[in-house]
Amino acid sequence: MASSTFQRLDCHFVDDAACVEYGSESLGIRSAAASVCGGRDYNEDRVYRCDRSQVYLVADGMGGHHGGAMASQIAVETIPSVWRNSVFEHTLTYSGIQAAYGNSLDWAVGEMSAVARKHCQYEQMGCTLAAAFVYSGRMYYGNIGDCRVYLLQRNKLMRLTKDETLVQNMVDAGIISADEARSHRWRHIVTNGISVQGFKHSPRLRSAQIAEGDLVMLTSDGLTDELTDDEIEQIMRSCSDPQACVDQLIMAAIDREARDNVSCVVFQT
Repeated sequence: MASSTFQRLDCHFVDDAACVEYGSESLGIRSAAASVCGGRDYNEDRVYRCDRSQVYLVADGMGGHHGGAMASQIAVETIPSVWRNSVFEHTLTYSGIQAAYGNSLDWAVGEMSAVARKHCQYEQMGCTLAAAFVYSGRMYYGNIGDCRVYLLQRNKLMRLTKDETLVQNMVDAGIISADEARSHRWRHIVTNGISVQGFKHSPRLRSAQIAEGDLVMLTSDGLTDELTDDEIEQIMRSCSDPQACVDQLIMAAIDREARDNVSCVVFQT
């Protein structure tokens, strides 16, 4: 599959007037993103990137074709808008940044609920999420469900997020191993999501110091179902820029005959 067939949603929901810089210590960032159907006939994933306001998202829809796609689109439209408004209006402390993130998620839930009230076919819609924001030179990140955030720093890959899934709970409890979790029949049962019903437990936002040359990757489970962390590290270490990294990661998953939508965002400081 040629990269030109990728469904690119780069900053698709932000116009030039809204996608602006903020923060007195902004890092120079380059990014790329792509999303493909993979083994599905339709794509419920959505990706978002904006280097000027330094906001990056991957959303993976749940609740059937129309519901999942609608939930993902609401997430990538609403979260950046609410986040930007919070950041522009105040100089934020860490607690303020956490509050801004929580507020943006609450707005997304509210938008989903408003759509579901008018259109009953969307009552079960929801999505999982990976999010990263760079503010005053520091990265803040979080995940809901089984989307992930990775950081390649000094040629070492770190998985920054923990899956909110049934099999991850089983791994934590010592019932199964991490290797067994990759092929377990319950591996796609998530224990949290953004939905009309809200959250099953409160989302958390963490932070990491990033430096020049670091690569950050956000992805849906369609990619991590097919590639191990070691394989992801090998690909990311071999890439010279974010676009090459995105293309190689997605092509590697497609070459494995990916069963799900495959999406990722990569940015480099």
